[in-house]
Amino acid sequence: MLKAAAEMIDPLNRYPGYLLRRASLAAMVALATRLAPLDLRPGEATVLTVIEANPNSTQSDIGRLLEIARANMAPLVSRLASRELIERQPVDRRSHGLVLTRSGRSLVARIKAAFAAHEQTLLEKIPASHRNAFISGLQALAEKTSNGN
Repeated sequence: MLKAAAEMIDPLNRYPGYLLRRASLAAMVALATRLAPLDLRPGEATVLTVIEANPNSTQSDIGRLLEIARANMAPLVSRLASRELIERQPVDRRSHGLVLTRSGRSLVARIKAAFAAHEQTLLEKIPASHRNAFISGLQALAEKTSNGN
């Protein structure tokens, strides 16, 4: 006899890495849905937001910050440039910094609103008494595990 999903036992539900992956997947699907009307993927929206906060940063710097592989960063930046959301400006003889265009700045305002609504919805799923500890724990985990540490 087949069991309904609600009746099944998940033998991995006590493993933090597994739970983070499941929660992350659900959160990213929800964020992608929220960003779809802006014709953006979560990675593109994140890069635009980082460029706003760090104008004239190079593509390499942004890729390192966000841990996006160089092979993935180049087409992502090309898509944003082709939509005239960013421009490349010379920083020195070899490097170009990325800056938002007027359209890019306008879109980032909408991205921030979408991110804020997404985060609010996400936090509402966590009991209020646990939210600060949850965020602190995630920050500590991210800090200790970023860049393969």
